[in-house]
Amino acid sequence: MSILEVMDLSYSYSGGLPSPTAAISNINLKIEQGEIIGIIGHTGSGKSTLVQHLNGLLTPTSGKVLFEGKDIWEKGTKIKKIREKVGLVFQYPEYQLFEETAKEDIAFGPKNMGITGDELAERVISAARSVELNEELLNKSPFDLSGGEKRRVAIAGVLAMNPKVLIFDEPTAGLDPIGRENILKIVKDCRDRNGATVIMVSHSMDDIALVADRILVMNRGSVFMFDTAHNVFSNSQKLIEIGLNVPNITKVFVELKKQGINIPSNVYTMDDAVRAILSYENRRDENA
Repeated sequence: MSILEVMDLSYSYSGGLPSPTAAISNINLKIEQGEIIGIIGHTGSGKSTLVQHLNGLLTPTSGKVLFEGKDIWEKGTKIKKIREKVGLVFQYPEYQLFEETAKEDIAFGPKNMGITGDELAERVISAARSVELNEELLNKSPFDLSGGEKRRVAIAGVLAMNPKVLIFDEPTAGLDPIGRENILKIVKDCRDRNGATVIMVSHSMDDIALVADRILVMNRGSVFMFDTAHNVFSNSQKLIEIGLNVPNITKVFVELKKQGINIPSNVYTMDDAVRAILSYENRRDENA
């Protein structure tokens, strides 16, 4: 059974207008436990609208969202419990910090779940360690921390609720290369250490290529492609045709292929690049 399933999901914004505007239309997909799913698409393609349905922040105009096989809007379902199990980290989450100390900010979510005492303290420490936040920072005001540290506090606050699914909306936006690398490591660790299912929305093809098992490509509110990272980036021309980019390393290898060099063009990470170059050099040596 899929941990999340979307069935014929559609959502329209009315905004008081006589004709509602469709944000997403007839979305169908299944997400399995422990996967890392990347979601890409141009601005306005429906990415954020889709993920806000997955934990009940938006109510579908039509269709269903199933968590562990049950419709999250079925009568008798407590949507608050769904939001505890499907955690959403918004873009620039550091702007949502408001408590006096980082520790109190991390504890806010678990407290609302009714967790207190030693268990609450353990969750705060465990979450801080998961995002590699130095414990000496926990008693500081979050506003005295660096941008990257603030973002880790915000992510820790979601992790402290022990969700089964974690959704990150543009988690590396605005960060320097070191901060970006740290956040991507946290994204992967959420799955590798905790077994969580991770969904990451990003405009950065390089970030998606580094972490995603499968990639959902959105275009004009619909599913354009949903496949393995390898298969999606193997169709680089299709991505370009709908206004998307491809990882920078992919561009290099596509150009090498155009120059007549017998090398794969479906390379999308540095590890792929190293393997492709070594294979090419070995073939040259054998034919020398």
